[in-house]
Amino acid sequence: MPASPPLFQEVCQRIRALTTRGQLPDASVERLALLATGVVLAGSCVVRRVAAALDVQGLTAASSPDSIERRLRRTLNDPHLAVGIYEAALRRTIDWASLRRGGWIVLALDDSSQDDRLHLLRVVLTYRGGSLPLAWALWEQNVAQPEGHYWQQVDAVLDRVATLLPAGLPIVLTGDRAFDIPPFVDRVQARGWHWAVRLKAEAAGRFRDHAGREVALRALVHRHLPGPGHRWKTRGQVFKKAGWRTASLVAVWGPGQAEPLVVLTDLRPRWAALQLYACRFWIEAGFRNDKSAGWQWEASQVKDRTHQEHLVLGMAWATLLTLCLGRQEAQARLANVTDPRPPGRHPPKPQPPRDSLFHLGLQAARRLLCRATQCALAWRLTDLDAPSWYAQWPAAQAFRYIFAPPVRP
Repeated sequence: MPASPPLFQEVCQRIRALTTRGQLPDASVERLALLATGVVLAGSCVVRRVAAALDVQGLTAASSPDSIERRLRRTLNDPHLAVGIYEAALRRTIDWASLRRGGWIVLALDDSSQDDRLHLLRVVLTYRGGSLPLAWALWEQNVAQPEGHYWQQVDAVLDRVATLLPAGLPIVLTGDRAFDIPPFVDRVQARGWHWAVRLKAEAAGRFRDHAGREVALRALVHRHLPGPGHRWKTRGQVFKKAGWRTASLVAVWGPGQAEPLVVLTDLRPRWAALQLYACRFWIEAGFRNDKSAGWQWEASQVKDRTHQEHLVLGMAWATLLTLCLGRQEAQARLANVTDPRPPGRHPPKPQPPRDSLFHLGLQAARRLLCRATQCALAWRLTDLDAPSWYAQWPAAQAFRYIFAPPVRP
């Protein structure tokens, strides 16, 4: 094999460090590292495109892209590849201790699909405007499943996530309107977590207040949120048919919005519940990175579900690598903002970021892959309750702009 770029070597070393002797053969380590770095380099998980990108880079001793493609397909068929190594990487990479006092670990659960072929159920860690896959389940899309199948998959995914979370951390699991139902919230509470979901405000349902008075949820929302510019919060009980569950309603109808946002949560009725729920939208950025903005998953021609499991695992490794590099790049930019300016120069006006944390990392990864430069990759995700990079970067610039020393004439 030709001299490997430092980033590829770093990924190999990371995977080896997470495995016990004999747990993952050296050939499987190199295959997984090649798949992850190839996905990043190609900006696609389409096997042929990954092979072409690796051929240009000269990462293997193969004489043609076709030979590399065959090696990648052997990777997708490798029985040694399992999520256990990835989960070990998550435990070592996510800096749970960096959570500030009073902060929350916000997880999100949602469904996606690879067009009409595969259904993807996933729980992610929401992180600075994006998301990191923690656990997932795949099954055929548009194919009838046995009764209870969906909730069995949810239980399995939540159980795997629970093994990754240290005890004692404040966890809130968020979900969209599909999850404002007892089977979901009961499962979350059974694991000792909190939950926050969007309520279907126009759906049938009853609300019981502290005095025992019942009213239709729809009528209650209409009364307190007659139009844009209103907000409201209360606590009581919902899910009458399931025997009632105590919960809070925290709602706002923002100016220019077609409908109100009504969040249902087991937390106390505080406006901060809206901010926690807002992190749920970061999972959408993660799905977008899997598809149109990142790994082009829907263009993949891999059909076998076992092979798809390994492909999704490779995509998760690529996302973890990219976010670690993106965090480093973001921290470097923030540090540069706080550096003192030369005398007599006022800092420029704040500008929004052009790229997400994911795309910052993608650019950094490609620089490292395409240059023979030293790779100083810190496998660390810190500041778990930090705001979105889209908010953090302008705020840092604004602080420097406002508090910069005056420029003397």
